[in-house]
Amino acid sequence: MSFYQVLVSGGVVPAGEGVTQRQNNIVRAQRYIYQDDSDGKMVIVGSSLATNLNEKHIGESVKSIAFGAGSSKTGLEIIKRSKTKPQIVLVEVNDNNLLRILDSELIDSLYHPIFYWMRQYLPMLREEYRPISVFINCFRSRLYQNLEGMSREELDSLESRNITPKLSQKAIQTAVEKASKPFSEKEAETMKQSADLMRNQIAEIQKNTGAKVVLFDIPRESRVDGALRIKEVRELRAKKLFPPDRFEWLPPPKKREWRTNDGTHLIRSDARDFAEFLRDNPILDLR
Repeated sequence: MSFYQVLVSGGVVPAGEGVTQRQNNIVRAQRYIYQDDSDGKMVIVGSSLATNLNEKHIGESVKSIAFGAGSSKTGLEIIKRSKTKPQIVLVEVNDNNLLRILDSELIDSLYHPIFYWMRQYLPMLREEYRPISVFINCFRSRLYQNLEGMSREELDSLESRNITPKLSQKAIQTAVEKASKPFSEKEAETMKQSADLMRNQIAEIQKNTGAKVVLFDIPRESRVDGALRIKEVRELRAKKLFPPDRFEWLPPPKKREWRTNDGTHLIRSDARDFAEFLRDNPILDLR
């Protein structure tokens, strides 16, 4: 174990991204907590929609603690407890975030009174240095390097919507059907309670860090984006939950057909387009 710690500290062992979605979430969170991000300008919080965005396509000083199957509340809680003070916090707000609960299990594991300090001084105990994660990451890194060098057309040819079009269209149709159903009273109440928590988290972050908080949403397949459920969320958040006169919203990108494999998560090339839209947006001032 001592030898492994020496290899980790010396940079010989490369960090992994995690094998499962849960491990990937933990790796993202631990990196934000333990790495020195004093020069970080912006941090993104959100759900799996935001995890599709590559921070490198947005800017060098951008970090992401968006979590697959998670919500912005978890990311906001981490920023609230962290010592780092980002200049801008970009918060994804949509039905995914408003209906999902704060991941208290993840928060408790991050700030465990004993393991927090052990991971601080013994990096090998962090999730990114688990041997199996390091091993698998070596193979993945080669694949990702190849993807970076591909043209838009080559990237699109690898997407599920082109490899298995029938399955992809079925997934999109399922997303459309789900988004076409109106919210129940219970769901509406859950969203209001969720928004209450997010507003309190945002207020505390602004007070303690002086950060500029900007809310945003990520486009989806047009058939999903125009469905009843999504329209209801937009109307509720604009009029009651996060009104524009109290919260700063990022204007949406120009209308176009955004492509997904499942109705909600942008394919790689479109996710890159949206990341570049964020990079060039004057409100965020990342240039």
